[in-house]
Parts: sequence; C-alpha cells; structure tokens
Amino acid sequence: MKKSNIITHPYSVLISFSLVLISGEHIGGFYILYLLMGLPHGTFHSILGISGIIILLLNKMLNSKKENYLLMPILNITGSILMIVSLSIFFFSDEDHYNIATFYQLVPQIFLVVFILLSVSFILKNIHSLASMVNKNIK
Repeated sequence: MKKSNIITHPYSVLISFSLVLISGEHIGGFYILYLLMGLPHGTFHSILGISGIIILLLNKMLNSKKENYLLMPILNITGSILMIVSLSIFFFSDEDHYNIATFYQLVPQIFLVVFILLSVSFILKNIHSLASMVNKNIK
C-alpha cells in the first residue's frame, strides 16, 4: 500500500482523531474518552465527534464497493469536518481554560498536528476525487 493511501485512508483519520491527547489541569486522556464521557450528557462536541466517526465508519463499510461514487466523498468530507468542528468546539468552549495545557505540552501538540495534517489531506483527496467525478460526468 502506498504512503499516500495510508495517509488519506479513513481509518488513519479515525485513529488519529481518537488518539488526540487532551492535557487537563488534574487529569488528561485521549479525546475519544472525553467524547464518550460527554455523550450521556448530550454535549455538543461529543455528538458532533461521534457523528463524524459513525459517518466515516459507515461510509467505509457500506460504500467499499464504490456503488455511490458521488456520495462517498461527500460523506467523507462531512465526517472529517464534523470531527474537526467537534475538537474546535471542545477547546473554544472551555471558559475555565482547564485543557489549555494541551497547547503547551509537546506530545499532545504532536498528536493534534498529526490529526490536523491527516484530516486536511483526507479532505483534499476527497475534494479532488469529487471534482474528477463531476468533471467525468459532465463530459
């Protein structure tokens, strides 16, 4: 498998999203744990993050035969954007700056940058494939 296929694979984005490290004042952990803890309370970032994960997983499992050519990249882009927005809301809604240490420690920063790079390349690949499909259908 090529490196570009690994970088732009949905599972790579999902794993990197789940492994984003959050460093709190007293305790930290992986972002997936924060999503799961917030889900029973209906926190918005948890709902968005889990929705993005579910969209990417279902899209990968159901559309692996490439039956829905146009729907697959649209769902991939939607799932990725939901995960990015979830992480953004999580940090920007933290009024007490409880999780600000995430931006001061090297290891959480590395995991965050890896997720951002993988998700941006994944989104760009899906935009490119969507544009090529549309151009192919127009001609």
